[in-house]
Amino acid sequence: MSVPRALALGAISGLRSLSGPAFVSRGASRGELDLDESFLSFLGSPLLSKALTLMQLGEIIGDKLPMTPSRTTLPPLLARTAFGGLVGAAAFVPDNRRATVGVLLGSSAALAAAFAGEGLRAVVSGRTGLPDAVAALAEDAVVLLVGSRVSKHAG
Repeated sequence: MSVPRALALGAISGLRSLSGPAFVSRGASRGELDLDESFLSFLGSPLLSKALTLMQLGEIIGDKLPMTPSRTTLPPLLARTAFGGLVGAAAFVPDNRRATVGVLLGSSAALAAAFAGEGLRAVVSGRTGLPDAVAALAEDAVVLLVGSRVSKHAG
């Protein structure tokens, strides 16, 4: 289950950079994702979980603002890729698998999802005439649904 979880958490980090870390931290702080005794144990901090959740909500709101830069410009893209790697590692650690593989999978998924999400959003808005914010809300729904399903460790 590590590979699909790493890819899914990485992908949602590519769409909303802080969502992957927020879901992982919430799962770890609730004991649903076992990161104890690992280099990622800090993600289980209840305080960090709350902070990441607030930042996640801020990002969801800020994403709709016209002055928000493209997710594929270098600084946001690097952040998304780094967060994708972090959550990819978190998907592998509970299964005692190599975190480096999780980092590669999660960061690759984040990179691909950043470009795919931006492109899909432009196509949806362009072809349907719907405002970009409507496509963004659909993207938010996907992030929240996927994140809530894969952030728990079933192992």
